[in-house]
Amino acid sequence: MSEVLWRPGLRFGSYPQKPESRLTDFEQGAAAFFDKIVKRLTRKRYSLTYVVEQVNRHAEPLRHCNEQQLTIAILALREALSRQGLTEVLMLRAFALIRETADRTLNKRHFDEQLFGGWLMINGLLAEMETGEGKTLTATLPACTAALAGIPVHVITANDYLAGRDADMLKPLYLRLGLKSGAVVDGMALEQRRKMYQNAIVHTTNKQIAFDYLRDRIEIGEDTGPLRFQYRQIRQDVTEQKHEALIMRGLCFAIIDEADSVLIDEAKTPLIITQTKPNDESPKTYGDALYLASSLFINDDFVIDAKSRDIELTSQGENTLADMAIGLGPNWKNKRWRETMVKQALIAEYCFKRNKQYILKDNKVQIIDEFTGRVMEDRSWEQGLQQMIEAKEGCLISEQREPLARISYQRFFGRYLKLAGTSGTVREVAAEMHRVYGLHAVKVPTHRISKRRLLSERIYTTQAAKQRMFLQRVNELHTLGRPILIGTGSVAESLEVSDWLEQAGLLHRVLNAEQDQHEAEIIAHAGQLNAITVATNMAGRGTDIALGLGVAELGGLHVIALNCNESRRIDRQLYGRCARQGDPGSCEAILSLEDAGLREFYSSAILKTLTGLANGDQALPAWLGNLILRLPQTYKERHQRSVRRQLSKQDKRLSRILAFSGKFE
Repeated sequence: MSEVLWRPGLRFGSYPQKPESRLTDFEQGAAAFFDKIVKRLTRKRYSLTYVVEQVNRHAEPLRHCNEQQLTIAILALREALSRQGLTEVLMLRAFALIRETADRTLNKRHFDEQLFGGWLMINGLLAEMETGEGKTLTATLPACTAALAGIPVHVITANDYLAGRDADMLKPLYLRLGLKSGAVVDGMALEQRRKMYQNAIVHTTNKQIAFDYLRDRIEIGEDTGPLRFQYRQIRQDVTEQKHEALIMRGLCFAIIDEADSVLIDEAKTPLIITQTKPNDESPKTYGDALYLASSLFINDDFVIDAKSRDIELTSQGENTLADMAIGLGPNWKNKRWRETMVKQALIAEYCFKRNKQYILKDNKVQIIDEFTGRVMEDRSWEQGLQQMIEAKEGCLISEQREPLARISYQRFFGRYLKLAGTSGTVREVAAEMHRVYGLHAVKVPTHRISKRRLLSERIYTTQAAKQRMFLQRVNELHTLGRPILIGTGSVAESLEVSDWLEQAGLLHRVLNAEQDQHEAEIIAHAGQLNAITVATNMAGRGTDIALGLGVAELGGLHVIALNCNESRRIDRQLYGRCARQGDPGSCEAILSLEDAGLREFYSSAILKTLTGLANGDQALPAWLGNLILRLPQTYKERHQRSVRRQLSKQDKRLSRILAFSGKFE
């Protein structure tokens, strides 16, 4: 009896996707609980020893195959998988064949632990693998196995750089197995995207694929029934109307690298695809709004909630605005419109800073993803905020945009027929992964014992003391010849740290959203003798910094974090750049009570009390420093979890409304 194959065909149609779940939160939680029990009852099937023994048994005959015999084995396996599906025996046989092929084409042979991680993923689980354990190579096992069975595979990662890098690096393996592959990244034309999605394995990012799916949903329109949809596809093939062709082949099997970043960190904001519309307001209107905003006084006329980036006008502020707006034009007489415009101007002025939330590139305002530190091409803020920031920076005012379709990551990834993933920092959010996406996390042992030395975090009372101690520490390490990676929270902070190092006469490189075109070159140099690299979160995920000659003997790469991230997981990702695959390495954090992340959370009275607990340039006691850092992170993690839950509930309500109205999305 053949196993069900998650691919286009009679069972799942020409555009496969899972039907929308109608379960309540309680029912969804109960289903996740019983699924967890089933996984525990069948844990022998998910044990490292069992998987490795079975793969090795199939691998023995392959060791002595010549290239022609290997090709015959690949073709035979492909036919068997296509006919019988993903049976346990065939998947184990595929793993043995893929490992042998990778050894010959990439000169990389999967470790036993990677075999286990791949086995978890092909069975729809989340493999928790420590940073540096080779998750990219591990993902080739489930990806190639599914692709050999004719299942379209999407390998999804956190940014375009990683998607393009992985696709290029793994192409020799894919080609030897007879599999076409490619990467869908930002800037690709629509026809080129459509061509790439015809490949067996597609490397891309969560944003790229979700927006391409929304484009397909817009194109599909109200062809809701499967028969109508099938007829539409047949008619399209006959008439060859390429401009109406769908981009993707459905949502069959997704393997998500850095799963916590994609499914958790980025899941608090819905994805909205828009179209341009004529700008209702003139550049002068935005200028007037900014002028009025600059005339208001904080706390007297308005109050700021820094945590939610929201601003509320006081009664005094409303009256002041009404007086100042006299003579500006008819629109300014409308109280609601007037206050909305000025609030947006205040938000643009106080809550969105250049080189933190956005950069200016080619005289355009470009948004920075605060989780990855990368530019988000072709993205814009809504409700006039984009235009207000452009006016603030003196840029050409762009057209406004109106929404055409929206979807959350929770709904989008829930529509894949099969979902799997891997991450090194998943334990804190494992329960949410299971409840929302049905992904059960299993820990994968490390291949080698980690040699990473985690030094205690040091918190100083002032920014000046932090700067002095930081430069002293960098000088000590640089004198030894050890490479140093310095993690910062924004473009502005990376430039400030660069100035510190320049004034101290220390040669260094900077990696942020403004230097993204040099990323590969900077990363390649970051592990060499005497290298000093200042980076934003761009260097925090998926970045493999190879050690130069003689560096391991000196102690390996040293990582210094200079800011308090929103989550402990993001801290661990940065620290994970050092001491990979058994190499030596060390990491530490050097912070101050004047850092923005701590100032926004703690009151001035608490900060003043904490300042009195340290003498001069001495750091606060280690136990206290740890507590000071963890409290804001715990609060922010809880808040973000609440935001994601509310978004999911809102999405379900919207889904029910659309289903009742008969619309497809």
